Amino acid sequence: MKTLKIIIGFLLLYGAGKEYIDASTQLGSFYEISIIIPIFLLIILCTWLIGSGFSVRKFKFKSFEFVKFFIISFVTFATVAIFSIGSKIIPSNFVVINGIKVPLGKCIDGNRRIIPDEKEREEYCKCFIEKITNQPELKSKYQKKLEDDKVNDVFKEIQSSPKFLELDIEDCMSSIKMKWTDNIANSMKRNWKKELIGTEFESTNDIEKYCDCLVDEYRKFPLEKIMEDGFAESKEAVEIDEKCTKQSEK
Repeated sequence: MKTLKIIIGFLLLYGAGKEYIDASTQLGSFYEISIIIPIFLLIILCTWLIGSGFSVRKFKFKSFEFVKFFIISFVTFATVAIFSIGSKIIPSNFVVINGIKVPLGKCIDGNRRIIPDEKEREEYCKCFIEKITNQPELKSKYQKKLEDDKVNDVFKEIQSSPKFLELDIEDCMSSIKMKWTDNIANSMKRNWKKELIGTEFESTNDIEKYCDCLVDEYRKFPLEKIMEDGFAESKEAVEIDEKCTKQSEK
């Protein structure tokens, strides 16, 4: 039983280290409180599992033994995290698209939560890059960044560009099965809140309730449908907005 506790503890730490890096890189911050708190609690749990597994006497939280095993747990977690982030820094999965040699590793990892299947993520990234490099102007503008393993940065820039709609990026998603995750939902909520804070809407409605309502209602639809062009103006979206506006009135 004690050996099993130790094994489970270290396995959880290994998973936590990798998950922390994956989630943080996707959110663009290593200081996201919604990630740090669960990870910290998990490290505490692993400290108890490993500590009680090794200890001869009853393992107590308020003891030198706890501090010792907490340090061991944290170092294990940090080591896994460092190796995980190191693997993301090194360019990988090189492909040649329209004469440009592009590493797809970060793009593939960055879409893990939206597109579960690795092969589908790879095809999506290839399609996206091909759409960009098919246009001489964009190819010239972004070639250096694409070659320098900055595909995700390029995607963010393209999203805010007037040319985004012309690229028909949604074609790249046509054969891909996407799934809702808490990270996607939370990201949507954060974006909505940023847009609404300081507006007249905030004076008449509770933004937190409004955004929570939107997320709950949107998650009733397949993510692919939500991502389609024009969904925001669709009958379903308008009805959701009216419902959430009503429910969030002050």
